[in-house]
Formats: sequence, C-alpha cells, structure tokens
Amino acid sequence: MIKHSKNYLNNGTAYIPVDESPLSNDDLENLNKFCLEVDKEFIEIGDAGESNHLLVGRFMTDIEKPEKVNNNFSEKVIKILSSKKVINFIKKICNCNDEIFIRRVQYNEITENCFVGYHLDKDSNPDYLAAIVLQLGVNFNGGLYRVYNKFNKKNYIDYKPNYGSLLISDCEYPHEVTKVESGKRGSLVFFVSKNNGKNPRNKKN
Repeated sequence: MIKHSKNYLNNGTAYIPVDESPLSNDDLENLNKFCLEVDKEFIEIGDAGESNHLLVGRFMTDIEKPEKVNNNFSEKVIKILSSKKVINFIKKICNCNDEIFIRRVQYNEITENCFVGYHLDKDSNPDYLAAIVLQLGVNFNGGLYRVYNKFNKKNYIDYKPNYGSLLISDCEYPHEVTKVESGKRGSLVFFVSKNNGKNPRNKKN
C-alpha cells in the first residue's frame, strides 16, 4: 500500500494488480457482465472536450451534478464501487482523510484504431480528485494508459493494464489512451471528489 501511495504522489498514478485489488472475483465478474450488457453510445468528443473514438456505457453522469443513469445496471454497479472496502482503499492510495464521493461512472469500450484523446479530468469537473480505471479487457494490443508529467509534458509514463487491475490517477495529471492496435480494450472508469454537490464547471461568473 505504501508503494502505491508513493507512486500516486510522485507519478500521478498508482497501478494496482488484481491480486491487491479491493474488488473480489465476484465483484469483477458482475461488473464485467453489467458493462457488457449496458447500452452504449459512440463518442467523438469527451466530457473534457477531448477528441475520442470509442463506445461509452453510462451508469452515472456529472453534467450539472452527479445523477444515476436510469437503466438496469447503475444501482448495482455503484453499490459495488461505493462499498467501504473500495472507498477506503482509494482514500489510502490518495492519502485522503476526508469523505469522498463517486461523481461519474462509465464503461469505455475501445476497439481497433480507437482511442481516448489527451485531456485533463479537471476540465470535466475542477473538484475531481482521482480517476479509477478498472481494466476489464483481456486480449488487446496497444491501448496504453499514458500519463504525462504535469510540469513537463514531454515526459510520460505508459501503463499496460491487465484484467482486473486498477489504475488510480490524480486528476491534475494529463493523460490519454493510445490507439488500440487489435482486440477490444474495456474499462470501467469512475471519478471521486470531496464535493457531492453541483459541478463547479457550470457555475456562472
């Protein structure tokens, strides 16, 4: 745990292998099932204004404020992700002693020649603390999670996630998902914040 917290602090991202994840095998199986079955839409422009090319299935949106999407899976997905064991794990990695809330939850499906463009999560919501990425894809090439140094954007670290692994990424660090060369890269992504109210991005000056 200390090693992961240091990586998060120093590099903006902690990589958690499946055998150290707070999610059980049953959790993984259920989340994977819900993500495969949820309705998806093709997205070219992301919530932070970035260029994308992927399918997205939504469980919770955060346009004006956090709102659960009305489908058969949202309640089940959010219940697993908001469990004490998961929330406490995230808080330890992020060295956060305050209460945190889940604000946005979605499934990203990226197939051959598709990608998530360079962006900063705080452009979606300035209050975002961390993005948590659960890898559900198995057989794919490319699709690296690339995190840039926030002070020198010429420097970056690439992460090649495996099934069931978690990436916990500081929302102040720019990042992207490089083009998938083959196969299907699926990931469940959710964002946490100390604020559970309105999205301050939409506040009028």
